[in-house]
Order: sequence, then C-alpha cells, then structure tokens
Amino acid sequence: MLRWIEISNENRAKLQALGFAIVGVIGVAIVDRVSISLINPENDAFGLPFFIGVVFFILSAIFLYMLLRRTARIAEDALKKLAEEKETLQRFNFALDNSADAIYWFTFDTRFFYVNDAACTMLGYTKDELLNMRLNDIDPDYTKNTQDFLLQIREKQYICFESQQIRKDGSSFPVSVSASYFCDASKEFICAFGRDITEQKGRRRIIIEQNEALKNSLQDKEVLIKEIHHRVKNNLEVISSLLQMQSRRETNDQVKDALSKSQSRIYAIALVHEMLYQNSDLATINMKSHLERLSSAMIDLYAQNKNISVNLNAEDVYLSMDYAILIALIVHELFLNSIKHAFMHQNHGEIDIFIRNGTNGAIEFGVNDNGIGINPDKIKTSTSLGCELINTITEFQLNGAIVTDSSHGFNCTITFVPKERGNQ
Repeated sequence: MLRWIEISNENRAKLQALGFAIVGVIGVAIVDRVSISLINPENDAFGLPFFIGVVFFILSAIFLYMLLRRTARIAEDALKKLAEEKETLQRFNFALDNSADAIYWFTFDTRFFYVNDAACTMLGYTKDELLNMRLNDIDPDYTKNTQDFLLQIREKQYICFESQQIRKDGSSFPVSVSASYFCDASKEFICAFGRDITEQKGRRRIIIEQNEALKNSLQDKEVLIKEIHHRVKNNLEVISSLLQMQSRRETNDQVKDALSKSQSRIYAIALVHEMLYQNSDLATINMKSHLERLSSAMIDLYAQNKNISVNLNAEDVYLSMDYAILIALIVHELFLNSIKHAFMHQNHGEIDIFIRNGTNGAIEFGVNDNGIGINPDKIKTSTSLGCELINTITEFQLNGAIVTDSSHGFNCTITFVPKERGNQ
C-alpha cells in the first residue's frame, strides 16, 4: 500500500521549482535538437539559443521557487490562524452551549439567528425548530410592545426585564431576560440571555409568606410584651398605693418620710414600664420625654408649695429599659436631695436636670441647683439610702464616674458608656 510522504510547503516549493527547471531544460534541448536537425543536420553541437534557454529556465525556476515559497508561507500562516480561530470558535461554542442561561440572538424582524443548547432545553424545541421561529412564538407578551421594545433597546443598548415564555408543550414559566443590542455592518441584532426563575419565584413567595408570618408573630409578641409592661406598672402602682396607705397610718415622721421616698422611687420605675407600654418602640425609651414626666411628678410630690423652678435640659437620648430605670433612680435621689436640703434658708431656688450625649459614645446626666451647697465628697461618703443608691448604681451597674462641685450651689454629673455604644 502506497503511503503519501508529508513534506513541508517550502520543500514542496523547491521540488516544484526544480521540476520546472528540469522540464524546461529538457524542453529547450529537444527544441534545440529538432531545430538544428531541420536547419543543419550535420551540426551536433548545442548553440547559443540553447544556453540562453537554459539560463532563462533556471532563472525562472529560481523566481518560481521564491514565489511559491512566499505563497506557501502565506498559506501556512493563514491555515495556522484559521486553526486558532477555529479552536477559539469551538471554545466559544462550547461555552455558549454549556451556559446555564438560555442564549438566543435574533434580528430586528424577530427571527432567531442563534440559540444554544440551554435555550432548547428550557423551551423544549430543537435548534432547527427554533431557528425557523420568531420571538413572539415563545413570548406572546412581546407582540404587545414590539416597537417600543426595539426602540428602547436600540437607545439604551442594554435592558433587563421579566416575562412569561411558553414551552413547546404549551406550559408557561417566568423568565428573567437581559438583552443587548449590537449592529454588524448594516444589520441589527439583539442578543438575549434568559433564565428560568420558577424556583426563585417559589423561594421568593416562601420568603414573603415567612416574613408575613414572622411579622404577625412579632406583632403578637409586641402585644404580649406591652401587656407585661402594663401589668408590671399596675403591680407597682398597687405597691405604691399600699405604701401610701401605710404612710397615712404612721405617726412617726421618719417612717412616713421613708415610705414617701420609697413610693416615689417605685413611681420612677413604674414610669419606665408605662412609657414602654405606650411606645411603639419596645426596645428603647426617649430619656427626654421620660425625665419630663418624672420631674413633673416629683414637683407635684415634693415642691408643690415651694418657690422652686425646675429646668430640664435634655437631648434626644434613647436608652434601653434597664438604663432608663437606673438613670431615673439616680435623678430621683439627686432631685430629692436638692428639694430637701439645698434651699433650707432660701425663699426660692432653681434646679436643673440634664442629660446629653458626651464624647466617644458616653452619656452625661445629673442635677444642678443654686442652693447652699454641700461637701462635694458627701455623695460618696454618706451612708444614707439615697447616696448608697447613687454610688452603687453608678459604680457597679453603669460602670460610670461621679463628678461633684459645690462652688456655685451643688452640681453632680454622672458619665457612663452604654454597652451597646461601647461595642461600636
């Protein structure tokens, strides 16, 4: 069996040029011999025309070789480039056909120009079937806004939308489409990527239903928590009423004073639960509103018949229930101290209650008065229940610091950083 020997293009050019030269020389020799035999039979020598012909064919062979070699190189480069482009095209085709998304190109007359395997799988058609169809055959909504769609995509170059498409078996399904516009010479195309979002729609519907259920559950829990705060407030009011009844029966002034203080402390705590019950936000309390109500109640309890003005300087500070109760108790004790001791020898006075945002997430609050003043260290050294409450709450529950000043009346400022702010 004969086997073809593969040779390079350059060697093939050499063989062709050499063959051309040999054939040419042989042909010149034959022509020369025939012409001489006809003209001068007795002359056996090759003449000048023979050598001219041989030189001509040799030069022609060299030129032919150079021409064939250049042509072979051009052809070889073209074949190599063609092979590379074919390999690249195969990669693109592989990527397109194995894409998870359906890909379909169509012209502006809505005829399909290209579809990948995913599009065939998603729609249930073969490639040949789809290539003989129009866009409205699989997307009936498209026909309603054909011109608007074409103008929009031509103007924006890229659009995304959701639509309903129909499979070969007649079933419809939701699809997310992203379409791009491009123009090749004078012909316009649209390249669309489609993805079946039936599962996503289902998951979205489940999430919406779960969120609705959670919302309803949260509302039920909010009602329950509000009811708990309401009941706690009512129970504290019952305790406060019992203390008031006991105070009316007491004849000892010190006992009556202690019961009265306990009653107002309970009110300071009950007020927090009442505000949480009334607020839409169950997590935090506006301390400005809280201190307004607390100071108003304390004026009614302790300074109703005294010429004392109370000023509230409060920023909108929102704190949790635990911090609100602790601050209310401290402000209660400081306010009570000013009412009872700061203006013993004065006909009038002024008390300032304040709360504000400090630096680095800190909260500053306290009470100032323009009374007679006391030893600044008394707050920290006194063994009274009120002072012990102030020191214990500040040191162990707020992890804060107390600063006092008696240069102009009595000033007490407490600084602390809430845990939720300290973690920021």
